Amino acid sequence: MKSTRQFHTYIRGVILIGYALLLLKLLLTFNLQNFVALKMHGYLYFALGVFFLLGAVQIIRGTSGFLAKGQCGCEAHDVPKGLVRSIMVYALFVFPLITGFLLPDQLLDGSVAAKRGVKVGNGMFTLTPHKGERSSDHTIEAVHGGEATLDPVGTFPLEKDYDKLKDVIKQKEKIIVRDEQYIQTLSVVDEQLDSSIGKEIQLTGFIYKDEGFSKNEVVISRFTVTCCVADASVYGILSRSEELAALEPDTWVQVSGILDKADFNGVAMPVIKHPVFKKVEPPENPYVEEFYIKVE
Repeated sequence: MKSTRQFHTYIRGVILIGYALLLLKLLLTFNLQNFVALKMHGYLYFALGVFFLLGAVQIIRGTSGFLAKGQCGCEAHDVPKGLVRSIMVYALFVFPLITGFLLPDQLLDGSVAAKRGVKVGNGMFTLTPHKGERSSDHTIEAVHGGEATLDPVGTFPLEKDYDKLKDVIKQKEKIIVRDEQYIQTLSVVDEQLDSSIGKEIQLTGFIYKDEGFSKNEVVISRFTVTCCVADASVYGILSRSEELAALEPDTWVQVSGILDKADFNGVAMPVIKHPVFKKVEPPENPYVEEFYIKVE
């Protein structure tokens, strides 16, 4: 019985060390942000140390012959009985560990967006547009009277206060959607849509196409995460451009165009017209964070 308990203690230690090594691999390859939101990384650093410590303790206990005396003898503290039961229990922990090492660290893409739906505008509209339910193709002109251009992202202010961001966007002739305030900016644009028509807007995202879209329609999209990719949502703005629509899905682009209003399913939402764009590499942190407005 003692040797059996030692063996199970050793196996549990190996599993804990395995999870620590998996976290270490993600940290060293800079792929951790592909799975967990940046604000949660501190907890994972702590977990890495705990896994190493507890794993080492379990391995030492399982190989040194030392076991805690005075076991209570209750069934809850017993090791799994039988080979089949042991395999089933440990497989629950080993299988995710093996897949974590063997499967490639890939970004979420349009196939995930198709299953979860794309939130266009401020995130309230989860239905994709359907043929026959779109705005007229009237011609709009930029507020500043020129054509859309691609400008450095840093030229647009970074404002954490939501109300102040509203004032900034209202005053600017060109809106640049920065990653740090991605959802906030789209929400303000949607709230102030009528006053935003004709303004230039610039953002970076991947191309998403849906079966319900016209041939010239795509959504410039970004995944948002609160804690990890399990709660990821897709946000973006619809764009009408034959050149953009000709690109392969999941292509990352930086786009600048003129804001207009479209009507889908009886709801007004922003749309980008006459865009200019260039292909870009996915940003170091491809996901943007969800945000919540404080209610007084």
